[in-house]
Amino acid sequence: MKKIALLCFLPLLLWSNTTPKDELLEGFKNPPMEARPMALWDWTNGNFSLSQITYEMEQAKAKGMGGFDIWDVGVLVDEKKVIPAGAPFMSEESVQGIAHAVREGERLGLRLGLITASSWNAGGDWVKPEHGVMGLFKTEIKIKGGQKITEKLAFPTLPEKLGRDTPIIEKDANGLPTFYKEVAVLAMPSDQKSLKNNEIINISDKMNDKGELSWDAPQGDWLVVRYVCAPTGQPLKVPSPNSRGRMIDHFSAEATEAHLMYIIERLQKELGSLKNRSLQYLYTDSYEASSAIWTPKIVSEFEKRWGYSMIPYLPVLDGKVVENQDISRRFSFDYRKLLSDLIIENHYAKCVEICKKYGLQFSAEAGGPGQPIHNVPFEDLKALGSLSFPRGEFWNKHPQLELLQIIKGISSAAHLYNQKYVEAESFTSVWLWQEGPQELKPLADRAFCEGLNRIVYHTFPHTPAEAGNPGWVYNFGTLIHVNNSWWEKSKSFHEYLARCSYLLQQGNFVGDVAFYYGDQAPNFVKPKYVHPSLGRGYDYDVVNSEAILKFMSVKEGKIFLPYGQFYEVLVLPDEDEVNLDVLKKLEKMVFDGATIIGRKPTKTYTLSNYEQKEKEIKAITERLWGRCDSVNVKENKYGKGKIIWGKTVREVLAERGKVPDFQFTASLDSAMLDYIHRRTANDDIYFIRNTKNATYEANLTFRNTDKTPQLWNPTDGSFYELANVQKEANTTTFRLQVQPYESFFIVFRKNPKKAPLTDKQSPILATKEIKGEWEVRFPHGWGVPTRTIFPDLVSWTNAKDTAIHYFSGIAAYYKTFELTNEDMPQGKRIFLDLGRVREIADVWLNGQHLGERCFVPYSYEITPYLKVGKNYLVIEVANVLNNRMVGDAKVPEPYRRTKSNIIKGPNAWMRPWAEVSLVESGLLGTVKLITKQ
Repeated sequence: MKKIALLCFLPLLLWSNTTPKDELLEGFKNPPMEARPMALWDWTNGNFSLSQITYEMEQAKAKGMGGFDIWDVGVLVDEKKVIPAGAPFMSEESVQGIAHAVREGERLGLRLGLITASSWNAGGDWVKPEHGVMGLFKTEIKIKGGQKITEKLAFPTLPEKLGRDTPIIEKDANGLPTFYKEVAVLAMPSDQKSLKNNEIINISDKMNDKGELSWDAPQGDWLVVRYVCAPTGQPLKVPSPNSRGRMIDHFSAEATEAHLMYIIERLQKELGSLKNRSLQYLYTDSYEASSAIWTPKIVSEFEKRWGYSMIPYLPVLDGKVVENQDISRRFSFDYRKLLSDLIIENHYAKCVEICKKYGLQFSAEAGGPGQPIHNVPFEDLKALGSLSFPRGEFWNKHPQLELLQIIKGISSAAHLYNQKYVEAESFTSVWLWQEGPQELKPLADRAFCEGLNRIVYHTFPHTPAEAGNPGWVYNFGTLIHVNNSWWEKSKSFHEYLARCSYLLQQGNFVGDVAFYYGDQAPNFVKPKYVHPSLGRGYDYDVVNSEAILKFMSVKEGKIFLPYGQFYEVLVLPDEDEVNLDVLKKLEKMVFDGATIIGRKPTKTYTLSNYEQKEKEIKAITERLWGRCDSVNVKENKYGKGKIIWGKTVREVLAERGKVPDFQFTASLDSAMLDYIHRRTANDDIYFIRNTKNATYEANLTFRNTDKTPQLWNPTDGSFYELANVQKEANTTTFRLQVQPYESFFIVFRKNPKKAPLTDKQSPILATKEIKGEWEVRFPHGWGVPTRTIFPDLVSWTNAKDTAIHYFSGIAAYYKTFELTNEDMPQGKRIFLDLGRVREIADVWLNGQHLGERCFVPYSYEITPYLKVGKNYLVIEVANVLNNRMVGDAKVPEPYRRTKSNIIKGPNAWMRPWAEVSLVESGLLGTVKLITKQ
């Protein structure tokens, strides 16, 4: 009998072992390390503790993070000078600390990155004067012509301040910089803002190496200008005290290589080979050099690339007009384009090339922000595309928030250059310990809808034991770290971000439109917005010249990239200029079947051979646009494709039979849902976010009919079937209840795994409030009662015992409630709704752990755990640290439980902590049992 039973059971074993694994669902439930959030790990003032490194890495792994970027940085605010100066960055001691983290990363399976300077952008005290940031400086004199001029041309004055920075410029015994390079000496008519080319005389050979000019000047009044390439002395922005040094010349390949090799060689000395280590990449922060407009080789590079000398046009850089406005504008384009190409080729791409040799990757915040925040000289898409993977940033509560939302360009670059990971310095802020997951989640959701798929927290302060609690911190950041009062309950937040990131790393982005942003530099992609010509319901990428020239092809009327990404149409910028090579490629694309929308260009950007180029432009545009004038004739067929001018993008997509990819109607007039769509070989993945702090019902319509939709909840990894799904010719529609700032995935699959029905479509049958007083228990040692009674659910800041006002940490609510058979109808589902919570809730019911919730909806299905009679509910709540900081500021220092370099709040510059407002905390609303169909 035993043998028979075994033989009967064997087919079941074989079947279970051969059942195909659902990798997408498994990865969603338990995201891999590549999807888990990382953090900028600030080693403030260069301080670190080996034991604390181990502890923090173990904590990060336990809570669901994926790793760290080691970030040596100074501080802007430390009024009481409590933070000592630590080891110089990349000194022997510093490298030993980095190596310890690398070895611990390998033990724990965490990823690591390393900044390439103390603070930003790139540099250190090892950078030689000839490799530092360069500027073009001038000195000028006015002279009377018609005589031999013998004059000493003074060396230009170099800056004594760069904003708040003090330049680092080495000088010789004569007070001159130890490195400089003469550029030119030009003579031009004095007091003229507009100059003819033949009026500008290059008299560089009339000045000797002592700066003495000897020149037979023609008749007239002359302005003689001596141009010199010299160091600006730009230092690192906020280095640790023992790590001050120059920022490098980002336009110089030699400077980049010398700098990067200094770091790599020191790492190798301690770690040996860097291949296949937990240290996976080096990175740089955003580019913030001041007045960097030159590099020693720029004159020769300019002539090599553009075919003419830039020397006669140097006055244009001083604000003068040479020949006319058009000629000066064209030269300015060529000059700025060269700066952009030099930094991309000689810094970003060079860093990738060097790192690759040693088994590393390289990333950078190369997407800006540009003007008016920083003087960034390049076009972002090409710069980002040159990296191993791109990195952007987004902020919380900043007066220039939109300028600092650097995500759409990052994701567009990743789509164009086939980079899987789109990551960002996330939640950058000045609000320190006021923020928690509720406030941060909508920011992440917006970034996800712009294309982000990996989070890097700004910041996770490294806090040695002697720093106290919360410890030493950089002056910016959300401070997600082990000493934050909600850290112990933070796993659900990390898991949420990881699940979203994982699904958004799959397949290709789905966008119908490619908006070409032209050929000029600098150039930066704006945050995602509703384009007036496109409207809602469609998504897009922004594309650049390089992507058009190198990657785009046409198949069956669609515009394809080499790795499966495609667009329905390409939209040209609303400008007269065009790159001739791009126009030639566009002609081929249209001939092959592409649809391109936009005005007819008439000229080129450049000064280089522009007359001949514009003859070619005219010939090509006459073929492409034909009689199309945007008014009487709005499209012109050419080959298999067409040019359209005078119709909206939305009209063109409709004519192509492309209904909106996602649309909705809602019971609330102000409702707004945002989305992003990814497609794999088998599945369509939509991420949907409610942008409003409001509850409403919505009909969701998707451009997908051949698959079955399911709702996947990134909060806990659950997935559900949907009822009442209506399919029409081109769309699938169903109705859902949407909670404030809620987000979820709709995943379209063929033959999906069976799942329970979502409750988001079910009507509420009954609501039962859990009334009465609550016992609340606080931990020992915090100056608050360990047990107290709350007659009503109110904020801790309104408790009768004022000591509770200032509590920050975790408190537990205890409640016993009774249910009858009538409260638990057969076949119905019952949910626990906690109402309002600040900040994170963790729930047990009748001894069963239901899990954490760190944002709305604070809801759990509890049907299996309820029983007739008494039920025992425990809710642990963690709040933000702000209130403890305020309370400690009101008592003498010996009685304080917190210690930090930050003595003001809610940001480090505002007012003493004692004057800062308290933040609501605890269970704040009605706790209910909700019965649904």
